[in-house]
Amino acid sequence: MAKPRLRIVKNKPAPTTIGKRIRFDRDTWNAIEVLAQDQMKDIPEIVEEAMRDLLKKHGRSADFRQQLRMSATESEPRSCKRKR
Repeated sequence: MAKPRLRIVKNKPAPTTIGKRIRFDRDTWNAIEVLAQDQMKDIPEIVEEAMRDLLKKHGRSADFRQQLRMSATESEPRSCKRKR
């Protein structure tokens, strides 16, 4: 009788990037392609830059630790000042 083979499974680290499919209308897509060509970048670089700018505009950070620091700062109670 043959012995069952054991398979060693190595845990792979989590990927550092996540892929999502998004849709653009044709005019927006064409404008993004032209921008990418003008700046000699590929589409993922253009989209990544746009997402960073969007987060910055709304006072967010792409860095998780920085997000936690910002969140903690916002939730700290402000000292009450008495008016005289």
